Amino acid sequence: NPTMMKNCVVLVILAATAILAVASSKPKVIVYDGPTECSNIAGENPTKIETDYIAGLHFTVTIDESSTGSRDTIGKKIESSHDVGIAPSFTVGQGKVIEGLDQGLIGLCKGSSAYIIVPPHLGYGRMGKLEQGVMSDTTLRYDVEIADVQPPVSNDFVKIDANGDWRISKKEANNYFEGLGQVVDLDSLWDDEDANVDGYISWEEFKGPKGNDPPPKKQKKQRKKQQSQQQQQEQPEQVNVAALFQNMDTDKDGKLSKVELAVFFKAIGEDMTEDFWAQSDPDGDGYVLFEEFVGANDQTGNGEEL
Repeated sequence: NPTMMKNCVVLVILAATAILAVASSKPKVIVYDGPTECSNIAGENPTKIETDYIAGLHFTVTIDESSTGSRDTIGKKIESSHDVGIAPSFTVGQGKVIEGLDQGLIGLCKGSSAYIIVPPHLGYGRMGKLEQGVMSDTTLRYDVEIADVQPPVSNDFVKIDANGDWRISKKEANNYFEGLGQVVDLDSLWDDEDANVDGYISWEEFKGPKGNDPPPKKQKKQRKKQQSQQQQQEQPEQVNVAALFQNMDTDKDGKLSKVELAVFFKAIGEDMTEDFWAQSDPDGDGYVLFEEFVGANDQTGNGEEL
């Protein structure tokens, strides 16, 4: 049946296309030296890289020959650990490096050398790394030498930090210990570990097992912002009179004119009355000095001059 034959051919082509798409979506790993098979045995030093294991390695990354960019850049060196003489180590599978390298390292053995071919979408993505000549369509080749493999470091912090904001609340701690069937005096724990008394135990404050990797810088900034917002909500509002005066003093001459004061009132949706101006400028010189500004505030007792 010609029609059936045609349909079969189409299905074969589609299947082949799908297989190629899946294959190209993963990094290609070629071990060219050292062991290709290894396994980790309980009680012995690990030799195989697994997720959450710590890998120490030398690497050189270049633009691979399969890259679709300019042929002039093929083989160009992007960076190399040999240039600084230090073999970096990091926890594999936790996003410490680009996704393609993270995936390609898993399964490699200590003492092996391999090429890891990283397609563009597993490298630097659409943005590339232009300052180093890596475009959005650049395929990278990592030449790696696995120098060391260490087991995962116990990390109770991430187990307790359920929402992943890099700080532990009492609710998270209570849920964690309840799940283990353990009774813990959280008040005593907080007295011991919550050094800044903000109601949370940060990664830095945590005294239990917490791995080797501190929070990413972005997370640290976000946490500081959250702490600042929380402190502002918990503390009574305090008006910084000096800052307010400086904000109103638009020409920065150290005194407020009638126009400057009127502009401020208009900005907050109010009208400045003549009576208010007379109270604010008791000496009648046409300006309100900072001392008068503060004095008027004390006299009214309700902040009305603001």
